[in-house]
Amino acid sequence: MMMAAVLTACGHRATSGSSSEDAAAVDSTASGDIQDVTLQTDSVGMEREDSMASVKATADWPVKGNEALVKSIRQYICEEMASDPFGEGKPEVKLFEDGQKVVEATVNRQYQKLSEEWKEMRKEGYEGDMSFGSDVHVSKLVETDLYVTYMSNAEGFMGGAHGYAIATGQTFRKSDGKRIGYETEYDQATETFHQKDQTLFSAPQSPKLFALIKEGVRSYFAEFETDVKTDEALKDMLIGVEDINRIPLPSAAPYFTKEGLSFVYQQYEIAPYAAGMVSFNISYAKIRPFLTKDASALVNDN
Repeated sequence: MMMAAVLTACGHRATSGSSSEDAAAVDSTASGDIQDVTLQTDSVGMEREDSMASVKATADWPVKGNEALVKSIRQYICEEMASDPFGEGKPEVKLFEDGQKVVEATVNRQYQKLSEEWKEMRKEGYEGDMSFGSDVHVSKLVETDLYVTYMSNAEGFMGGAHGYAIATGQTFRKSDGKRIGYETEYDQATETFHQKDQTLFSAPQSPKLFALIKEGVRSYFAEFETDVKTDEALKDMLIGVEDINRIPLPSAAPYFTKEGLSFVYQQYEIAPYAAGMVSFNISYAKIRPFLTKDASALVNDN
């Protein structure tokens, strides 16, 4: 199903990039020279555009830091760049040592695919005047002395009623590059997502965790002055949620930020397109009881 493909993928646009040291804020309590422990990155990118397709790709490519962490994040970037929201099966991931080559390969592959699809749709009668688009940015969001979080933001247009957007995050333990989160598999028979390789939540089915998620979803809609004070009103804002007291975890694992654990539901995942991506933060003080030992060790209560 197309929705399943969108919810399990990442990838798109870019700009021509020049090397520069990442300026993301660093919050470190470790002793010693901060430069010795900070992950250093270069901004790399490429863009290709004509009347048929507009393709961009950029990334904050690790160039110096803990060797295991650098290797882990590089692999993650290569995976994100290889993803295809509407592709069949798992994408083939090629690992690169050079970040510029990653974005170049991504742009060239996506351009070829989109331009061919644009030509094919023209033959079938498509008369739109917009070129097809693909845009992906994989960037460092936050770094502390204990973890690094990356964000993958993708958007694109392929001739439908509207474009698509995807936003996911990934947290890495700084000491060894271990990913803190989970993987998600989509079961087409039941049209549900199942988490595996869980390193984030120790009690993912806890009623108390579900209660936190429900209130987080409620807070998202309340920001837009929507009256969702009752559970009935909240459920009316959602789609595919049978039990308002058991709103499922996002298909993409929540990630660590300075404001708390960030939850992001993709378009159509639990709400209609018009609602946007339902997102919210849960403070570490509230979420810590449900975290694994590895996850809990990365944060301070706030």
